[in-house]
Amino acid sequence: MLDFYLTQMERERITERVQTYKNIHDEKGFESLLKTIRTQHQANRFSNIFIYITDANGKTVWLTIPQELDELEWTPLQLKAIPKQSGWHPLDLPILNDLDILVTPLENGYALHTGRTTERQEFMVEGLQSIFMIVLGGMIILGLIGGIMFSRHVLRPVRKLAATAKKVSSGDMKSRVPVFEKSGELRELAELFNHMLERIEILITAMRDTLGNVSHDLKTPLARMKARIEQTLLSEACVEEQREILMDCAEDVERIDKLINMLMDITEAETGQVHLSPEPLSCSELVSETIDLYEIIAEERSITIDDQANNFMISADRQRTLQVLGNLTDNGLKYTPEGGRIVFKTKLEDKFTVISIQDTGPGIPEEERERIFEKLYREDKSRSTKGVGLGLSLVRAVMQAHGGTVTVREAPQGGSIFEIRFPRN
Repeated sequence: MLDFYLTQMERERITERVQTYKNIHDEKGFESLLKTIRTQHQANRFSNIFIYITDANGKTVWLTIPQELDELEWTPLQLKAIPKQSGWHPLDLPILNDLDILVTPLENGYALHTGRTTERQEFMVEGLQSIFMIVLGGMIILGLIGGIMFSRHVLRPVRKLAATAKKVSSGDMKSRVPVFEKSGELRELAELFNHMLERIEILITAMRDTLGNVSHDLKTPLARMKARIEQTLLSEACVEEQREILMDCAEDVERIDKLINMLMDITEAETGQVHLSPEPLSCSELVSETIDLYEIIAEERSITIDDQANNFMISADRQRTLQVLGNLTDNGLKYTPEGGRIVFKTKLEDKFTVISIQDTGPGIPEEERERIFEKLYREDKSRSTKGVGLGLSLVRAVMQAHGGTVTVREAPQGGSIFEIRFPRN
């Protein structure tokens, strides 16, 4: 493209010069043209302009040879090789330099051959071509090196993520993806992946604990039922003894059924599959109804239940909310000694309506306060306290389904305070 552009520029320059010569010839005659060319002879030589004029017989009338072609001997044979047809004609010479000639016919059979040498143009084009190839080669090399380095830098987090995933798949749940980037999508990906691994580790740990606890809670009643049934089949027990054994088995079955149903309820609440029917509810009415259910049990153990709830309104599912209050009340009655006290209170806190249940039991150690909401976890490791260890897990799952929370803290006078928070409309 550059060579074509330079050729066009040079041909335009020669065409303008030829037009000037032709105007002189047409206006003043051939002698005036010859005189003009004669006066420009040295200037044309230094400018590497070739001028060759022939008559009607092809004889040489005038010849101006560019100084770049002085080394070439201009014989009649070489001059004869110059084209005679009008127009542009490239002429190959037996040296490195060539000519580009414009043939212009004049009157009376004369012909004006005007041209230029191409050595300078070819030198410029070849030089630029060499520079272009060097620069292009350098750019390709630098591009390859830069591309390799850039790809290694960009893919480093991906390789780290793949290595971490490989470790995790082999059982190393403590592995995490190193975060090198200060910002960007790759940092966000690494942080999300690490967060996912943390959640998976927590879930696997909880699953192991749950499986251990479930196996204990199911294995014991099942083994007891099996032993009783086998003993009954081998013995000659009377109808009344068989009836008692069957009733004991029915209690164990009921316990297992309760355990499984509560696990299913917790799973539905945690996965968002539980169906809630929110409606306006009065806190005082909910507390009163809960107290009515557990009042007899409290009287048997000489435990006082104090209702200090205000008539705040919440939007919640009635049955699920009563289930939450019932589980917390039952939990308080289990751990409150005889002659103790349970107090219901309500308050408004920021964007939440809070219902609190305070007991005068032994309290909960700080390191246990988060774990008590885990499935089948019991603070009583001996499992001497009645229950399956799912009540508080269900409370947390139901509150999360409502968009609320449940927390526990130590009471100023001893004991624990459970607080459930419902979002205010």
